[in-house]
Amino acid sequence: MELRHLRYFVAVAEELHFGRGAARLNVAQPALSQQIKHLEEELGVMLLERTRRHVALTEPGRLFLHEARRTLAQAATATAVARRAAAGLVGRLRIGYVDSALWGVLPGVLAAYREQYPAVQLNLLERLPTQQLPALLNGDLDVGIAPPHAVPMGFETTPLSQESVAIALPASHRLASRKHISVADLADDPWVLVPARIPSRLRDLAVAACAAEGFAPRVAQEARQLDALVALVSAGLGVTFVPSSAQRLPRDGVVYRPLRGLHLKFRLVALWRAEHAPPALGTFLEVLRAVAR
Repeated sequence: MELRHLRYFVAVAEELHFGRGAARLNVAQPALSQQIKHLEEELGVMLLERTRRHVALTEPGRLFLHEARRTLAQAATATAVARRAAAGLVGRLRIGYVDSALWGVLPGVLAAYREQYPAVQLNLLERLPTQQLPALLNGDLDVGIAPPHAVPMGFETTPLSQESVAIALPASHRLASRKHISVADLADDPWVLVPARIPSRLRDLAVAACAAEGFAPRVAQEARQLDALVALVSAGLGVTFVPSSAQRLPRDGVVYRPLRGLHLKFRLVALWRAEHAPPALGTFLEVLRAVAR
């Protein structure tokens, strides 16, 4: 039994006339009659009573009509869902992100995407850059958000954001009243940084900036996430580098100051496997690029 057999039957059952049913379907009447006969033979049930003057549904035919309509409607729904999924209008998108992305433009991207494509399910998973690549390779992620880094062949990237790096100081810090801070002025200060074993663009920038001034940062406390680092700064336990977007989320006990003489940039990109991109990724990237602009 095929869907076309159901369509043929429904047309004849609703018209109660083979000629009108054939015209409705744009098929030859003899062929339609033959197909209905084959359907009845396959079912082993008489669906239609036929005389020269009229066509009528049998009781099994009446019940079969109800189910046939439901089946055709469900098939139409399945077809529409498949086409919407292929167009990136429905489906699922698994996004890996570094925690610092939530301080910048990513929330705006997500909000805009949810507004435009509410039928796409977003699964957000915090992942380090070193975790994102394996997850993309084995299909556990569809797209990653991380600082730019070397990626294997078969990956593509697009810029998400670029912002300056600032220094976060305890509000009680001796230099908090200054408009700009020199890294050299922080040589004797304690620092709070991401542990060295965890890849961190901000830690790398801080260590390099301190080295350029002839000292290594004295790490007093460590934390993996940016909000935890800022919380440690607010407790007066040290200073740290942050993206300038951190100033949008003020925290009591913390001040943010630009760096004097340094023009460090904190960049984020989206990366994905070109050959294994779900359709929803295309619509997501369109929104991401629009918001990033």
